[in-house]
Amino acid sequence: MGLAAGQARLLSITARKSDCEFQSMRLSHQKIALSRELSDLSNEYENSLDQTKLVYDYYGTGDTSNPLSYNLLMTPSALNEYMPITVTDSMGRVTLDSKYAAAARAAGIPQEGLGTLPSEETRNKFIQGLCDNGLITSTLSSTIQGLPYNQSAGFGGDITTSTTVVTGNINDLVSYLKENYTDQYHLSIDSSSGHDIKILSNGSSDISDSSDENKSADINIWDLLSTDDEDQYNIWFQSPDGKRMPTDAMKYVNDTMMSDFLDWIEDSLGSVLITDTASQQAFDKARSQIESILFGGFDQSMSADDFRTDYTTEAGHKRNSDWAREWAALYGSDYVGYMYVKNTQNRINKNNGAGSINLNNIAQAFLTLFVKGMDGWSKTNAAGEEKYYVTSGALSENRLVTNTDLKYSYTYTMKTGSSVSSDDLAQSTFYDTLFNQICANGWTENNNINDNEYLQEMLQSGMLYITKAKEDGYYYQGNYATDSYIKVVSDETAIAQAEAKYSSEKAKLNSKEEELDLKMKNLDTEISSLSTEYETVKNTISKNIEKSFKRYNA
Repeated sequence: MGLAAGQARLLSITARKSDCEFQSMRLSHQKIALSRELSDLSNEYENSLDQTKLVYDYYGTGDTSNPLSYNLLMTPSALNEYMPITVTDSMGRVTLDSKYAAAARAAGIPQEGLGTLPSEETRNKFIQGLCDNGLITSTLSSTIQGLPYNQSAGFGGDITTSTTVVTGNINDLVSYLKENYTDQYHLSIDSSSGHDIKILSNGSSDISDSSDENKSADINIWDLLSTDDEDQYNIWFQSPDGKRMPTDAMKYVNDTMMSDFLDWIEDSLGSVLITDTASQQAFDKARSQIESILFGGFDQSMSADDFRTDYTTEAGHKRNSDWAREWAALYGSDYVGYMYVKNTQNRINKNNGAGSINLNNIAQAFLTLFVKGMDGWSKTNAAGEEKYYVTSGALSENRLVTNTDLKYSYTYTMKTGSSVSSDDLAQSTFYDTLFNQICANGWTENNNINDNEYLQEMLQSGMLYITKAKEDGYYYQGNYATDSYIKVVSDETAIAQAEAKYSSEKAKLNSKEEELDLKMKNLDTEISSLSTEYETVKNTISKNIEKSFKRYNA
């Protein structure tokens, strides 16, 4: 090999050896990176062994098959005892997903809540909103809307009553009472009382008949609410001597008849009309108002003389009749409350010792006051007047709900008594409770709440709370950890997935490491071979130079 060729070969070997050493260093860095990846993978796997999840162990058996979810809390089932378990924020507002939020908007419930419990109409809008958004079926929606609204659900109340309802006007109510209410009121006057008191019915005006037939009557509630003149009931009375105000007789009627009569009216109406909290309040106020009209607010324990004095100061109707027998009962039909007779000078004398009270007007006034309470005590008509008006005085001065004029119309909700399954009742109570909580406490919308991992993270971080009913039927807010049904358990599925990922990724890294080791081994062999060749070529060049010097020195 010539000197020039040898020198070229030496340079070639040097370049190749340097390249191999660079490649070996690069592979070594890749191997170090693989070691870091393997370390990170190992740390991730170790951390995954501590993964937990929230489960709902209703039966306390250690069952982990029911992960805590928004759907489980907000869907009626035996797991939540058919009472919603709401997720609430720090202000107590119910957290709703987009579908529930749409139902709340459809019902007109503001996000800050109503601060009170609304009408059945608002509740029905909410139920319809649940149906429209696919949360309940149309069949269940119709069933719930046909059941009375349970205003006390979630506020210490019991399960919804097993009745469905129908609606109608006054004629429908009268017809329904006639078909479904058979409890008559037996009005009876003690003949030995010494008072000349008679009961005139079916439009009779013959008050001169003193027979016992006029001392008692069996009265139906639908007859009293009917405006038919043939179904009028009047109590007519006069003083024993016919010469003074019949206050003794009036006190007798008050003490022995009217209180029981009002009890019967309320019972009969309450038997077919919905008796939730709002309607019971309306009944109570109607009772108070009608007693004020009948009894004048006077103490019924007072003596007959005091009672007479109080009543004789009241303004009355002025008549120049010699005797009131032929018209007192008929006139009572045009009067709400007690009607008694005075002369033109508004004095009590021997010609004015009679009076009457019309039971139909009292029943219709009672119903009107109930409607007034349900429809809005201060509600007015188109003329700006009170839509319903009840006062002691001429019937023409009153605006009763039994008037046929449409401006006095009212839609009644009546119990049908139809059988409803216990499951439907439980679901009705569930959604009434949820509705009540939303109305009372307000709501917020969170579209991520259906994600179980998100729900768990928010609960465990204290951003959201669990609010559920306790033994007293009221709702209380608390941390999820205080709920005995919610358990924190190892997430075996997540751990298994993490283990599978670790094994797979580790195998890939090991394969890459083995490949790098093989490449580095081949490079080491090549570097060793190049080093040997480099020395050989170097020695050859040295010998050639030495020979050349010896030749020319010779």
